[in-house]
Amino acid sequence: MAKSLGGTNSFLAKRLRQARLNAGYSQQNIADALNMNRATYTHYETGKTSPDPVTLGKIARICGAPIEFFFEDEEDEFSSLLLTDRERCPKKPFPDPSKIGELASDEKKLIALLRASQDVSVEDTLEWIRRQLENHQTK
Repeated sequence: MAKSLGGTNSFLAKRLRQARLNAGYSQQNIADALNMNRATYTHYETGKTSPDPVTLGKIARICGAPIEFFFEDEEDEFSSLLLTDRERCPKKPFPDPSKIGELASDEKKLIALLRASQDVSVEDTLEWIRRQLENHQTK
């Protein structure tokens, strides 16, 4: 059967929440990266509204999830990616993080912003950061 967004917003809302939790972001992190109010993003996760296709694509990139994760399919190959509430990412940053969820809030914001951007490459962003750091060190 063809994939669809489902008859209700319920499936999409659950998948948006799961993608965010799997990536270790807060709702505020995602909303900031999308340049929107947190309440607007919360409406997506509660099923009150749905993101437009462009916004859904940005959310997928931010969370590192394949776009197919957000589409309902009879053969759900993504069920192994779903976390329970007990498996959520830690709230405090780890000293040596190996996952996004273990980063500090500001570090998560940087990664979410980078992933949300379609106009700037990772390489260009890293080069800009390096120049900023070098300029700061020479002052």
